[in-house]
Amino acid sequence: MSCPISLLYARVYIHATEDPEKVLHALENVIRGRYVVKNVRGHYGNVIQIVEMRLYECEALEALKSILVRLDDVEFTLMLTGVEEMRLYLKLDKQQAYRGILKISHGDDTIYLEVRGKTYAVGDMRNFLMSLREALKT
Repeated sequence: MSCPISLLYARVYIHATEDPEKVLHALENVIRGRYVVKNVRGHYGNVIQIVEMRLYECEALEALKSILVRLDDVEFTLMLTGVEEMRLYLKLDKQQAYRGILKISHGDDTIYLEVRGKTYAVGDMRNFLMSLREALKT
């Protein structure tokens, strides 16, 4: 079975002042899957963990559906502003995600998501997302 989504990529930063378990809980409230953690040093030598997750094909589509059904109408409309060609770029508030609430954010303390659609299957990403959300409501 071919799925219209090729990739859902997620990234979140865990700063030295944050509780890693809480940040991972926030990420898992958005999507679930296997993640990889990289340790890097910040500008002032502080440790920063970068957590990355990649979901492919149908697994990515299911995760996207899960996100779409949990966004209210305002957040969904804000999400659509992150569509560029066959990709959706999305930042979700990390603090709200910890509470299980999905809120679009333009700040730095976010869970970053990128969704890549397949051109032959999706056509227009904005219309695809709107149609998918409508189908999920029924």
